[in-house]
Amino acid sequence: MSVVNRTYLVNVRDLSNGHVLFLLQAYLTDTSKTLFRATRNQLYFREFVIVIPETWKGLDYYENALDVQLDRAQIIIDHANPAYGDAPYVKQYAECGQPGLYIHLTPSYLLDDDVIHKWGQPEKTLVHEWAHLRWGLFDEYPIDSQDAEFYRYNGAWQPTRCSTEVEGSILNELTSKQCSFDYFTGKPEKTCRFFPRMKSNQAVASLMFMQYLESIVEFCDDPATAARPMRHNYLAPNRQNRLCAYRSSWEVMRKHDDFRKARLPLPDSTDTTPVFRYVQVQPRKRALVLDTSGSMTGSSLSVMMRAASNYILSCVETGSKLGIVQFNTNATALSPLQQINTETDRQDLIKSLPRQADGKTSIGAGLEKGLQLLNAMDEKQPGGTIILITDGKENERPFLGDFQQQLQHKGVVVHSLAYGQRAEQTIAHLSKTTGGKTFFYSGRKDSTALIDGLAATVATEGPVRRPDTPISLVTEARSVFNNTPWSGSFTMDSTLGVDTSLTLSYSKPINVTLTGPGDVIITRDTHPDQFKLDDDSGVIKIIIPRVASVGRWQYYVTTNESQSDVVISVQSKPRQADGDVIQIASWLPEDNSITFDPKQKLAVFAEVTKGRAPVLGADVIAVVERPQSASLTIPLYDSGMGSDVIKDDGVYAAYVLARDLMGDGRYNIKIRVQGQAGSTKVVVGGRGRASMALDVTASGARQDLVTETVEQFQRVTTAGEFRVNGFPETKDPVPDLMAPSRITDLRVNNFDLDNGSLVLQWTAVGGDMDRGTAARYTLHLATDFEQLVRSGVNESVWSETDVRVQESLLHPQPAGTSESLTLSLSHLGPNDTVFLSVRAVDESGNAGELSNIVTLSRARHLGVPMEPVPSGHSVEFYLKLLLPPVATLILFLGMIAVVMISRRRNKMAETLEPDSALSASTFSLDLSHMNYRCEGQYRPRCPEDHETWSRDGLEDLSRSRESLDYKF
Repeated sequence: MSVVNRTYLVNVRDLSNGHVLFLLQAYLTDTSKTLFRATRNQLYFREFVIVIPETWKGLDYYENALDVQLDRAQIIIDHANPAYGDAPYVKQYAECGQPGLYIHLTPSYLLDDDVIHKWGQPEKTLVHEWAHLRWGLFDEYPIDSQDAEFYRYNGAWQPTRCSTEVEGSILNELTSKQCSFDYFTGKPEKTCRFFPRMKSNQAVASLMFMQYLESIVEFCDDPATAARPMRHNYLAPNRQNRLCAYRSSWEVMRKHDDFRKARLPLPDSTDTTPVFRYVQVQPRKRALVLDTSGSMTGSSLSVMMRAASNYILSCVETGSKLGIVQFNTNATALSPLQQINTETDRQDLIKSLPRQADGKTSIGAGLEKGLQLLNAMDEKQPGGTIILITDGKENERPFLGDFQQQLQHKGVVVHSLAYGQRAEQTIAHLSKTTGGKTFFYSGRKDSTALIDGLAATVATEGPVRRPDTPISLVTEARSVFNNTPWSGSFTMDSTLGVDTSLTLSYSKPINVTLTGPGDVIITRDTHPDQFKLDDDSGVIKIIIPRVASVGRWQYYVTTNESQSDVVISVQSKPRQADGDVIQIASWLPEDNSITFDPKQKLAVFAEVTKGRAPVLGADVIAVVERPQSASLTIPLYDSGMGSDVIKDDGVYAAYVLARDLMGDGRYNIKIRVQGQAGSTKVVVGGRGRASMALDVTASGARQDLVTETVEQFQRVTTAGEFRVNGFPETKDPVPDLMAPSRITDLRVNNFDLDNGSLVLQWTAVGGDMDRGTAARYTLHLATDFEQLVRSGVNESVWSETDVRVQESLLHPQPAGTSESLTLSLSHLGPNDTVFLSVRAVDESGNAGELSNIVTLSRARHLGVPMEPVPSGHSVEFYLKLLLPPVATLILFLGMIAVVMISRRRNKMAETLEPDSALSASTFSLDLSHMNYRCEGQYRPRCPEDHETWSRDGLEDLSRSRESLDYKF
């Protein structure tokens, strides 16, 4: 069987035009057929589930959406991300071969023909994006500052493209004339661009380069064994080569489960039409399933009850439904599903929380009762979410495993919170298989993991945040003494402020004062209506009236008791229901169970956005709660190095290393984010990474991001838990076997053609991945690319005797700072090509992987000429044609004479080959077959001729839209 036998989810935001659904179905049907061809008759889409917004009018064939379908959408239809505009894109964060988060399409992309055609046939564009999302491929055109538009090879400047079969011309983008070159370095001017031949191009690959070209229908393949038209260009300085170790698309794809097993192609006649189902979002329904077995007696039950009260008071959305179950030897429903509309509803639920613990532990009984509670009111509405909190191991039937399949069948998501290290290990597997997350609370008084985990069960439900979902600004835990008040603060930014509340849980009674901008003072005496006090539960909720003012708020906590253990959380809702809110999301790799190895590392990710736009320059900290040891703080960076794959995309990352671990057991990771006024920015324009558009040249895809500063803000969340086993019992330090990170931004600056001097630049990495400082660098040079990539390298790689070069390699800078190295390649011949790479080595001799490879050659001309001159021109035309090369020849002879006097001469007088010197400004050369018109001055590129596309039945789509009778 060669079909992807899976269901894929499409989440549609609350948009006003239901016609989106018809077009989406049409495009995805065509995409399935195109995917079938691109994967050589192996894969197509079996089924799509379209998630309809809750606010749309329900139709008979809409099913009720399950909670698991809200959080796992592969395609999102939503308003434009300012970083990409209407460009389709995939949110990628992981290394090569790993899946992305989602494909983002805008309504304009689906509804507006002019927008759609900007990226070519939508089915090819969506296959391009699917390859990012599913198989972890990257773009093969230059897209960011670490890529390059041209590279030097065999004495010529070659455009970055894949494959090299892609035909086209190189011209000045602004003048449409031949490109000029730097006098000393020979580098083409910044506005020099490669323009592909739009029609009759002979290239068939690659879909990850220019998917909009008519002839492009294939992914590139192994350059050594594939047929020539499909051969990957491993020399091109693009993201695919840099991050995928110079492997082609197919070489990466064959490692994926979709292709790992050899399959026979399906017949060409295979029906690739997907099945489409429509499900509509329903009000959330949840069941709190709480462990009240004997192991929870004492303070554990009180702590759990206070955290549950906090969750009910501050986290659960208005309009959702919540029920409560307790389990020990048996299970009991303490409250049926109750819709939360008022504060009274919340207080009623709190009164239902358990007050006593005894008996054995039957997690299965609690899950069974929770499932019954979720389905009690409406069997036709399956699904729902269970939040399970337990501290012990199962010792009474029924067991957890007895109901796992039933929970999956019913579409119930289970989020589990392990209270303490003894909690049942299998709850993590249950959460994973049902689409939930697992959290860990150590029980320490300074930990907020329990309330963070409960809040995250609400925040993680759905890729499109609901406007009534609270956002956490601060969570803190501290012991307050009668002679030592606790004062703290939080910052309210302008994106939040509605229904702002401070919820404080305490072990002994406390007094609270809250002050804010404009001399606001809130106490129990001055604002009794804003204080919601429940001494039985040990919780105070302070509601800031109306909309909280922007600025700094302070709280003061005192107690008349000798000591009170206090946990505070601050939450607020968006100031505008449809406004862009600064928010964070955090996660760990799917496989977060670690068997100890000194080389082991675990990546932690946190995304900071305003709406969907990336927020740059924020201070992001991971607080790692460890067994039998103090917590550890690790900064996360959006630097494009180490664990962070793409720079300035709003995804911050760091590694938890083996040296950070302190024993077997569970670890929890809390994420704190602070934005600093002036230095933290949000992207408001430009394009970070998206499908290449028709009006963007291959070498013009890079655009600087446009940013604006943001005000000061705070956010907090949790990434969840991970588990370690096999930690050595000895007290010896963990041996240093961790190598430095791979350098991914090596580049050549200031290569002088006369004397061969050049400057290499890159960003320093650390001694342990991206931390600390490396001990030295090794520089690698080869004349055979295969020698560096396929065959490995040895240490005797650089014959340079210049002591200054060797000295520079021995003194690395701290991680994240800029490095530069000056050296000379005076022996390089006119048509020679060498390949350079560096890698870092730590003080224990651990060597990082080779960096990206740069090519170096004395490039003096362009490797791709302009198109031949059309025939049938007048004598005047040919005179104008011959004048430039004649003038060039005279200039060249003059330069030879000057060489007799001066040693420094540049041989770049021949800016282009004689047959391509077409810069006369009075003639018009029509290159419309390349979607470009060169008239000696800037002209907009010609629009794509839509009628020439092979649309397989979609040609009449636009003409028939007005008369369509659709039901969406």
